Amino acid sequence: MSEMEYKVKEAPTCPHCKSVMEQMDSRHLDWGLPYLWVCFNNNCTFFMKGWKHMMESYGQLVSYRFMIQPDSGTVGVIPAFSHEYLHQHGKPSNPYLDEE
Repeated sequence: MSEMEYKVKEAPTCPHCKSVMEQMDSRHLDWGLPYLWVCFNNNCTFFMKGWKHMMESYGQLVSYRFMIQPDSGTVGVIPAFSHEYLHQHGKPSNPYLDEE
């Protein structure tokens, strides 16, 4: 499917905090997409509540961020191992730039 056919072409708004979502490079993940729309707001209630939920439910010090697949519009979550992990490891300014 070409990006011209994606259902979510423009940056959506997170339903939990109303922040504009950003592209996260997903080329090296198993999504089959060049990017995912992700809420990177560290004050998002979904992200903030995730820490407690994951510790109480699974004994894991991890949270999650709200995500939308651009091709289908399917919503979901992506793990967040720290407040800055996805900022440092998954959010280049252009997901089409190859690492040198």
